[in-house]
Amino acid sequence: RSSLHLRFITMLCSLSQPAQLKRLGRCARHQRPTVVHHATAAETATSQDAQMAKCALLEAVENTNRGSRASRARRGEIEELQVAVESFQSGQDLDYEKLGGMWLLRYTTAADVLPILEADVAFANPLGLPGPVSIGNIYQRFTSPVDGAGKVDNVIRFSVPYLLEDREGVTVTVEASYEVRSGHRIALTFDAAQVGDVKISEGLEAVIAPALLPRTPLQGLLLQSIKQFTLRLPFRSAAQVAAGLATGNSRQAAGGSYQLTYLDEDMLIGRAVALGGTFVFTREA
Repeated sequence: RSSLHLRFITMLCSLSQPAQLKRLGRCARHQRPTVVHHATAAETATSQDAQMAKCALLEAVENTNRGSRASRARRGEIEELQVAVESFQSGQDLDYEKLGGMWLLRYTTAADVLPILEADVAFANPLGLPGPVSIGNIYQRFTSPVDGAGKVDNVIRFSVPYLLEDREGVTVTVEASYEVRSGHRIALTFDAAQVGDVKISEGLEAVIAPALLPRTPLQGLLLQSIKQFTLRLPFRSAAQVAAGLATGNSRQAAGGSYQLTYLDEDMLIGRAVALGGTFVFTREA
């Protein structure tokens, strides 16, 4: 039944209109034109098959709140579709030059990320009022590797309704470095966590400094202080702490292994080795 479901979704994607493809994760916008005089017929067919497999995967993860609302059956279907995409690059090294950029999280099964996403669901109420916290976009921002090493930031944007801008009110960034260990694996070393980029709501700004009244220097200073607030702290993963106890240097200890199973111009798929869990991203920039 699952195999028939896979073929059915792929067939639907092949019939999708450009507007629908854009809704499904920018498939249409990111699809590269086929250069016939540089590609054989077999290569062209493989590229088209890969594009359709990615489209089917992105359709399957729609309306799952990035995985937190996916049922067990839906997760099984998504896993099958994910493996289908990964199969197009199995047995070949990734082109790490394509890794640099901003990647938007579309789906995950990671136990350390799902509780963050479930906050929106947990605070839902029958009156339709916003909960105390709303989770915005989640990104991974990579630099391209230089001499086999680079930087990666895990970026989470969230908000407090009425006080901060919707879903973009404050940004938490966990900074790390990575080292390429093989054609599909990188090792992560976490460095620091930062809270900043605070954007208060128009309502809160009106309370602090009403538009109809003259703005005093104290009010201006308070608004400026809020908007420029930044808190930066050292950050180490549990794996780094454990390795640091053994070696005496947690700063240099690897914080985890990340298996990159698929990477092209517009999709990144990874699997966390230690904690488990998969990640599906599409390129933002």
